Amino acid sequence: MKNKSVIYINYSPYENSGKILDYLLENFDKVFLLALGFHDLKKKTRLNQLLIYSKKKQIKSYSLFRFPSTKHLLFFLLPLTSLINLIQIIFYLYLLKNQYGKIEIYFTVNGFTAWIGNIAKRLHLVDKTVFWVWDYYPPVHESLVIMLMRYIYLFFDRVSLRSDKVVFINNKILNLRRVSGILSEGKHFPVVPIGTDSFADVSSRGKKNLTLGFIGVIKKSQGLSEVFDSGKYIIKKFPDAKFEIIGSGPEDEYFKSVAVNGPLPTTFHGYLEGESFNTVLKKCTIGIATYLPDSSNVSHFGDPGKVKRYLSLGLPVIITDIFEFSQEIKKNKAGVIIKSGNPKELTKAIETIMSDYKNYQANALNLAKKYYYKKIYPEMFDFSQKTNCP
Repeated sequence: MKNKSVIYINYSPYENSGKILDYLLENFDKVFLLALGFHDLKKKTRLNQLLIYSKKKQIKSYSLFRFPSTKHLLFFLLPLTSLINLIQIIFYLYLLKNQYGKIEIYFTVNGFTAWIGNIAKRLHLVDKTVFWVWDYYPPVHESLVIMLMRYIYLFFDRVSLRSDKVVFINNKILNLRRVSGILSEGKHFPVVPIGTDSFADVSSRGKKNLTLGFIGVIKKSQGLSEVFDSGKYIIKKFPDAKFEIIGSGPEDEYFKSVAVNGPLPTTFHGYLEGESFNTVLKKCTIGIATYLPDSSNVSHFGDPGKVKRYLSLGLPVIITDIFEFSQEIKKNKAGVIIKSGNPKELTKAIETIMSDYKNYQANALNLAKKYYYKKIYPEMFDFSQKTNCP
């Protein structure tokens, strides 16, 4: 792939989840990254942008138009913003083709943008399309607007399975499509999870004072309340315990008020980029991934990128049993599974890990090595077998 080009489309700030952007830069001569804004996860608005890389170096950038919206109007305006994105993607593909020639691979993780990729192929703007299926959106939701949007998305998701290469992020979302009849039972599709980073040196990081770490979107479904509800029990067992939170989101202020009134000393670092969040997490002892068990929560069906980050840094994980990957954590003794809604259970999980910290830490790193991104990503761009839905 060294002499080939790829356009990669994803939503901010997930462009480099599991080091996928790094992998593309390492393996393609030219990389065109089109990052689309959805939720504002930073204090300043993150514009839609097209970044052009040649031999790993950024050589150009374009700011794309983004229709202004508020959190409350986001889903109402989704058809309009999607139409704008469609027009911009096709326009910039024409621009890129005129400047750099036809692009070999169109790569994305979203059903709607994958559908655009198949249009681009029919327009001879790209040679091959790759759809790495990250999500499943259960159509049933308490909000009729969100329910309608999810049914529309399922249409795009289904037709996008005709991409030249279709890869699923886990077996759970692959099997959901088999059960629904979208995919035939006998057809093989590769499963490539989110990868882990290069591995931290933890030789000097033994058992120490308890510091819990969290990275992600600040909203209730992420399970931050599990930690705050356990605060008094955690402090009783570990008087010097702290909680470090990296990220921002729609419920920042709510959780900041909860933290101020709680017994667990908590630092909110906001949205961090680059190595800044690693710097904070390296000071932590345990990674938190206590997602809430809500049947309409899309997190149930994905692959927890934050957990791969924790493992890469040698952080044992406390996780709820809503992911397929949760069982990998348990089987490899790289952390502890808990049920949500029981504050004492989270404290007990912390005690379990801290009582055998060196082993849990070593197991976390060993599990990270199994999913190293340079080892697992090549399969996504192997076209020797046809893996699409006829």
